[in-house]
Amino acid sequence: FEFVYNYLYLSNLRANWDEVKRQAEKAPQPEARRYVLPLSIDKADTGKNLVTLPYTTATATLRSDETIWLEPEVIFSGPRHAFEFPQINYSKYGGKPYTYTYGLGLNHFVPDRLCKLNVKTKETWVWQEPDAYPSEPIFVSHPEALEEDDG
Repeated sequence: FEFVYNYLYLSNLRANWDEVKRQAEKAPQPEARRYVLPLSIDKADTGKNLVTLPYTTATATLRSDETIWLEPEVIFSGPRHAFEFPQINYSKYGGKPYTYTYGLGLNHFVPDRLCKLNVKTKETWVWQEPDAYPSEPIFVSHPEALEEDDG
């Protein structure tokens, strides 16, 4: 916590950049994960995977003590290539099945790229330019968009 809260002040980044990079390499790597929560539960299904969706490897297993154990599907994971602040086309796909999410890519805790992720195929696209430091992405749909990612 000390690293995240103290080193990310702009004055510390400017003064201690080599130290920031050294400390960041020790930090755990974030992942984009999909958890599936079953909405209908039958006690007869104890010990079984309650997830029946064909497009995910996430599991939800009902235990004998009536708790549910969730195992996620890792959708995005890469060394020194974090995917943070995911956004979707909420105006058309909020609460509905969607294919694309957009995130802020970080290298050494410094945002230096924007990422587009196909959550079904796990294909990624990256925008990055030298000395460019984007902020959290917000999807803005084209007014006459026909496709989910037209924006």
